[in-house]
Amino acid sequence: EPRPVAENLVRIADLGQVDEELPKPKKMLEPLLLDKPLLVDGQLLPADNPRALIQLEVIVSDWLIRTAELLSGEILSACAEWPELRRYLLKKELISTRELERLRNQLNSETRWKELIQRPIRMYESKRMFFRFNNGYLKTLIVTETRDEELKQLNWVQQQVALLVEARDAISPQLQVIVRTIGNLMVVLLTNVLGRAIGLVGRGIAQGMGRTLSRG
Repeated sequence: EPRPVAENLVRIADLGQVDEELPKPKKMLEPLLLDKPLLVDGQLLPADNPRALIQLEVIVSDWLIRTAELLSGEILSACAEWPELRRYLLKKELISTRELERLRNQLNSETRWKELIQRPIRMYESKRMFFRFNNGYLKTLIVTETRDEELKQLNWVQQQVALLVEARDAISPQLQVIVRTIGNLMVVLLTNVLGRAIGLVGRGIAQGMGRTLSRG
């Protein structure tokens, strides 16, 4: 039965999914349409300032790539439910149900890892990652900025990840002192105690061999 592909895709797609790292449209549109200043490295710059234009380019590029990623995920889900779409939309390697499901499972695992582990750590480190195209390749750009308010809005599991990172930073100096102390103690034991014991054993062996040779 012939069906209009676009209409059916929109009907079965879950367009309510959100990438929490997706730039807010207001942040892009206000400088471009209303000529509002843009905050760049703690300074409010007019939208036509070269530094502001570079930042707008990064934000728009990141928004496009992340939106395309969300739509691609919906297309893969639609192809899993509607097999006839696979030859129409996917590469030949993904026509197989096994290969398609393997790719979807891999992408879902990566998404959960990024959401539960990498995102809270990046927030705690006050870093934000942007995607951009550079000479035909997908590149990442890490920018340092305060994210305290976003950190407070994380769910319980994500907050525990951030707390673990904080605990590691707090315990790390004490652990370094303990490891250094144990290392120094081991050096003393090996050089003074074990070294002397080996020397005594070696001396006893040498004396025994001397007696044996003298008898001979």
